[in-house]
Amino acid sequence: MSTPDFKEDPFQLPQNLTVRTISAVRQEILQLIDKNKSTTIEITDDCQVDISFIQLMEAARIYAGSAGKHIALTRPASGPVLDILKRGGVLEGMSDDDAKFWLHQRGTQ
Repeated sequence: MSTPDFKEDPFQLPQNLTVRTISAVRQEILQLIDKNKSTTIEITDDCQVDISFIQLMEAARIYAGSAGKHIALTRPASGPVLDILKRGGVLEGMSDDDAKFWLHQRGTQ
């Protein structure tokens, strides 16, 4: 079975991205990565989110990278996701790759 180069439509995550639902979200993201070489993920502005989602996305990035694939967010983290990144200390000492993924910022030159 061939793998498409790019999933054209962004994959929209469910509104609840907390520890109670993260297992189902994990399965969906793994399937998405396995079926596509590159894809974008959309997060709603009014989502419910906790640190388990941030951990899942970091693991998904590692998994995709190790398989020679790429995932990205449709837009920079904002609202509840940005708040969790701040409160979890993820923004402190963020690598260039992390800043590009989460905030759509280019690295320092």
